[in-house]
Amino acid sequence: MRGPTNNYLPIAALCLAAVFSGVIQAGQSVSLKAYEAQQTSMSLILTLNEALATAFANNPLLAGQKARIGMFEGDEQHSRRLVPANPEIELSGARRSNGSERSTDYGIRLSQEFWTANKGDLSQQVARGQLSSAELELDFLKRAISARVRAAFFDVLLARESLETAGRTVDLMSRTSDLMRVSVDQGKRTRLELNTAIIGVARAKSQEAAAQRQLEESRLALSEVLGIDPQDPIRVKGNISLNFENLPAEKRLVELALARRSDLQAAMALVNSAESSLDLAQSQKIPNLKVFGFYDREEGSNIIGGGISVPLPTLHRFGGEAKRATAELEAAQVRAEQLQLNIKTGVLRAQAQYRAARVQLEQMSESILKRSEETLELMQVAFRAGKVSTTDVLATQDNLISVRNEYIKAQSDYILAVRALEISTGGGIVMAAGDG
Repeated sequence: MRGPTNNYLPIAALCLAAVFSGVIQAGQSVSLKAYEAQQTSMSLILTLNEALATAFANNPLLAGQKARIGMFEGDEQHSRRLVPANPEIELSGARRSNGSERSTDYGIRLSQEFWTANKGDLSQQVARGQLSSAELELDFLKRAISARVRAAFFDVLLARESLETAGRTVDLMSRTSDLMRVSVDQGKRTRLELNTAIIGVARAKSQEAAAQRQLEESRLALSEVLGIDPQDPIRVKGNISLNFENLPAEKRLVELALARRSDLQAAMALVNSAESSLDLAQSQKIPNLKVFGFYDREEGSNIIGGGISVPLPTLHRFGGEAKRATAELEAAQVRAEQLQLNIKTGVLRAQAQYRAARVQLEQMSESILKRSEETLELMQVAFRAGKVSTTDVLATQDNLISVRNEYIKAQSDYILAVRALEISTGGGIVMAAGDG
């Protein structure tokens, strides 16, 4: 009897191992619903102001520009030196032998180079212009990031609303399908009509799935502009404010943009810096002075003296430096002029985009969507009472899907239009968010 018992022991061990392995794996696995619930509980909930503060602290573009400012601050600090270089000291010594007489000669020489032709001030002007330009670029970048954060924040709010409306549409379409199924069972409607209703439910569920995907994509886009880990779950707190802005006249709007666009001011600062750089290059034709003093001891005699040395600008006339500085000045002027034209074009384009989006959103408001939902509910009641046909109900369903799509698109276009206005005007026009 022992033999057969021993034969079953390996099998029993394998079974126990499988059971324990299953327990361990089950302990490590998480269902999709449990995972989503866990993510929701761990979500970072942000208001619009908190989102803006997070972006200012973490956005990599801002961090990169701040690093560039640090580089220019170093250049500006270097330009404040009082003299071109540190003083130089020279020591010399020699052994003199004249027959039986011997002596030691030695000397000390101290020299210092000094600016001429206002080169020191010009160097400071060049460095300060570049630093000022970098700081103004950072200011505009902050305004552009603010616009992107606002738009991404509102996109999440819109995606959340889109998912809610898609869920309501699925419920309404399902009711129609249920009514059709009952009518088919009672012999009042055909199978073809039921199939059409089922297709309507499938379309609504497809829209709901697309809305869920869009919500996740919007959250990822917000994470990107905030500069945080995309795996960190984000939830937003607020409501889209649809208080339309009364835009100023076209001329005034362009003037507002030109006055507020700090990137244009940055371009002008570079022009000023390039002008100083050209003056500095031209001043190189006048060499710096080097003043020196010395003390020598020769054959027991003390010799004290001094002098001035000046390099002769004969072989190197700094023509290439001046030519390069002239080209850089012309390029900076062209960039500033082109940017000014681009700003005007951007403002006019954003203005037209905003006006069109505002009209669309005024026509396709939330009340229109709710009326379409209410109409379908009334149609379902009338259908149950035999007062309307299947065609009427299905047509109302198609209308609801179209109205919902147009309503979501109108809001999306409005968000994009306000973002374009905010960037093009340098923050002159912004979109607020309500609490909720």
